[in-house]
This record gives sequence, structure tokens and C-alpha cells, in this order.
Amino acid sequence: MEFNDRELANEIRSGSNVAFEQLMRRYSRLAYKIAYGFLGDVDHAMDVTQTTFLKVYERLGSWRGEGDLKSWIARIAANESLNLVRAQKRRPTTPLEDDLFLQSDPTQEQNIDLRESREALHRSLESLSPRQRLAVILRYFRGMTPSQISAVLECSEGTTRNILFRSLRKLRSELIATEEAL
Repeated sequence: MEFNDRELANEIRSGSNVAFEQLMRRYSRLAYKIAYGFLGDVDHAMDVTQTTFLKVYERLGSWRGEGDLKSWIARIAANESLNLVRAQKRRPTTPLEDDLFLQSDPTQEQNIDLRESREALHRSLESLSPRQRLAVILRYFRGMTPSQISAVLECSEGTTRNILFRSLRKLRSELIATEEAL
């Protein structure tokens, strides 16, 4: 039986392992993609995903059902990713998914252009602050709405829109500077 998020949370609080498995199936891909977007490493992303769901299980009692469960889980995944980045004292990377750049039967020249474009965008994303990078990843690579992102970032929707606007402006200027350098 499929439950909505509130029913699922209530079932889990009642001790249903089946409901928790359903919750993990529903949101583990989201948590993994957020973690991978920050960390750029499959193993670290899997670790963060596991940690995220341990925390979800432990803290589900504190979720009051006022917000979106998806946003709450995304925030936990983002925080866990940032914690790992800080613990490793390294700058997070944001690998881009290859399917964003795939073409059918590209020529060698097109492959070189695609690789250069991907690398330029990757470097530009690294120039953003972790909060800006998270907003861009959630909006443009994960398709979340500004209201969902505002729940993850724990700020108003207007602030989220401002973060996205400034992030895109910074990305644009970084990409233009990279293109001019070539």
C-alpha cells in the first residue's frame, strides 16, 4: 500500500519497517544525487545517503509535518554533505551528469567542445559558495521548485530566488571570462 508522506511518517513512528523501506525507495535517489553533486565521489555519496536515512529515522519524531518531507530529507542530505566536505577540509566539487551533454553520434570536434563546456561549467560551479551551489543543483539539475529549495535552505522563497539570481549571474560572468580567455 502506498502512503502519502504524512501517513508514511506516522507508520514509521508506529514502528513499521515496511513504511521506512518505502520512504527510502521514494527519496534515496534524491539524497544520493544531492550528496554526489557536492562530493563528486560515488562512495562518499553512498555513505552520506546512508547517514541521511539514519538521521531521518532517528529524527522523524521531530518532523512536525508542517513542511514538505522531501525538502526536509534534502536538507539533511545537504547538511551531511557539507559536514563531510568540512571534515575533509577540501573544496566540494560538482560533477555534471554526462547525459546533460550527450549527443547522438558526436564528431571528435563536438566531443572536445562538449568536454570543454562541461569542464568550464564545472569550474564555474566550484566558484559558488556551498549555499549557492546547492540552490543551483537543486533547481537546475534536480528540478526542485524555489519553494522546495527555500525549505532546504531554511530561508524565504524571496531569498532563494535572490540566491539563484546571483548564482546565475556569477556563473554567467565566470563562463564569459573563461570563453574570453580561450
